Amino acid sequence: MNDLTRRKLLIAGFSLLVILLIAYGFLPKRQEVDLVSVQRGDFQVTIEEEGKTRLKQRYTVSSPSAGYMRRVDLKVGDTVKKGQTLVVLEPLRSQALDPRSRAQAQLSVSAAQSALEAAIEKERAAASDSEYAEKRLERMSNLFSKGYIAKDQFEQTETEAKKARAHHLSAKAAVNMARADLQSVRANLQNFSTVKDIGKQNLIYISSPVNGSVFRLYRESEGALSVGEPLMDIGNQKDLEIRSEVLSSDAVKIKEGTTVFFKRWGQDETLTGVVRVVEPAGFTKISSLGVEEQRVLIIADITSDQEKWQALGDGYRLEAHFIIWEGKDILQIPASALFRLGNEWAVFAAERGKARRRTVEIGHRNGLAAEIISGLMEGEKVVAYPDDSINDGTRIKQRK
Repeated sequence: MNDLTRRKLLIAGFSLLVILLIAYGFLPKRQEVDLVSVQRGDFQVTIEEEGKTRLKQRYTVSSPSAGYMRRVDLKVGDTVKKGQTLVVLEPLRSQALDPRSRAQAQLSVSAAQSALEAAIEKERAAASDSEYAEKRLERMSNLFSKGYIAKDQFEQTETEAKKARAHHLSAKAAVNMARADLQSVRANLQNFSTVKDIGKQNLIYISSPVNGSVFRLYRESEGALSVGEPLMDIGNQKDLEIRSEVLSSDAVKIKEGTTVFFKRWGQDETLTGVVRVVEPAGFTKISSLGVEEQRVLIIADITSDQEKWQALGDGYRLEAHFIIWEGKDILQIPASALFRLGNEWAVFAAERGKARRRTVEIGHRNGLAAEIISGLMEGEKVVAYPDDSINDGTRIKQRK
């Protein structure tokens, strides 16, 4: 081979290499994507809502009558037993008199004193009349026995004596009433606020209705109480329930006996429970975005061992996951791999390094995965997060 031929072959090879490099530069690059496998496994459809713990039986201890409460020694969290004295009530202290009330009370005392003196004088006059009537009856009785006066005259004298005796007794009663009125108005002037000697028979002892703990103190310091005023809340910490406010459109899918999982309650372990009550009446609640929502209160019991959740108390927050459907060995893919294609659902499946669009039929969905009824086979790979840069036939590769 001469030099001319060698030179021509070298130029031709170099030109071909340049053409191939230019052609390769114009070829579309492989799109890096996240690929996930179509696989089988357990599948659950859940409704997730915030929940709060609540005492099943809350006992609010209140004042049975008006009185003066002594200081409460109990603190929130203290354990109490049934029948244990919680609060002691004394009789109400007397109210301090202002100058006007004191002057009025003093005038009332003077008036009562005068009324007593008048009643005493009336009683003396009635006593004199009664004494005279008794002596006159005695004389008439002797005359009647000897036949000197008529029977009618004797009976008239006897009647007058009875009237005088009755007037005397009435006057005595009036004196007693006037004396009691005087003592009553005098009591208004006395100051009983410094009296400390109170008999036990005048005290009211309020006891605990059940065994449990103190969850709330409405009043701790001593002071006057009115009838029915709440004093403290008592309950059993081991007797808790979970209340969740669920959208009414979701509540119709939850039945009594539905399994529920409680998560994010402060520890990593998931607690189990069961729905006890789905309340039949809903209520309107304004969401954080200002939207009116119809919600339903659902009450669930914790079925996990009490030792696992003994740190929970009344009013603690957690997340409730209500299981409305579950299945075994379900073919599924991440919900993020799905996109709408008209009225159907579709995915991009990886075939020989290219993305191929496929329509699929899906069943149940939760927030993370979707059940595949048809369109995919187990073990195939699909694009986890398809975007506008991927089309049917786009060259793809697994993102590193």
